[in-house]
Amino acid sequence: MPEMASGHARSIWQAGVDAVDSARLVSQAVSCDGTTLDVCGRQYQLETLERLIVVGAGKAGAGMAAAVEDLLPAEFLSERVSGWVNVPADCVRPLEKIRLHAARPAGVNEPTVEGVAGSKAILGLLSEATPEDLVLVLISGGGSALLPAPISGITLEDKLAVTRLLMLSGATINQLNCVRKRLSAVKGGDLARAASGAGAVQGLLISDVIGDPLDVIASGLAVADSGTDTMALDVLKRFASRIN
Repeated sequence: MPEMASGHARSIWQAGVDAVDSARLVSQAVSCDGTTLDVCGRQYQLETLERLIVVGAGKAGAGMAAAVEDLLPAEFLSERVSGWVNVPADCVRPLEKIRLHAARPAGVNEPTVEGVAGSKAILGLLSEATPEDLVLVLISGGGSALLPAPISGITLEDKLAVTRLLMLSGATINQLNCVRKRLSAVKGGDLARAASGAGAVQGLLISDVIGDPLDVIASGLAVADSGTDTMALDVLKRFASRIN
């Protein structure tokens, strides 16, 4: 009986893992018949696209990027796709056109110099987007730390200090990301704004936040921010007071 129960438990666990497989989820949301790319019900004719620019960040980024490449026609992929996705170091593997960049060591959920370099590369790609281009943003859990881009006047060390203070003080992910957005050039929808020259920007998100608030997942890289500066200040004051 114990062996049978163990087998059932493993089957249940495996079913849960398979249900959230990143490549599987992308294939459910994106399809291509060779001439038309369908992204969550929105259709784009491949012949009219100058480029498909794929960017993003997250622990599921490698699987998501690989799935995007797999569904595209070989010629289109080779000639008109470019991309950069920040992922943990242990997720890096070679893809044909989308670069997977080691933005932090495995198991270290903090922003790094390598992550900043990757963010700059992504912003550079987006700055080149034209009205004939489609930008696809791949977002998953861990994206906040994997895509650091401190605003002018804020250093990476500043961001680390604030992040550590809030995390070690028991701040929720909502509170933490509310603050991180104010210190970033890509969070709170700024990544999508950096692609304003593109004909269209679409995001694919895998949520790791209860309730799936789009502006909280990875600090809302491609979603308008529902928070305010006042809310962020209140969070900082609340947790800073606990260590004084």
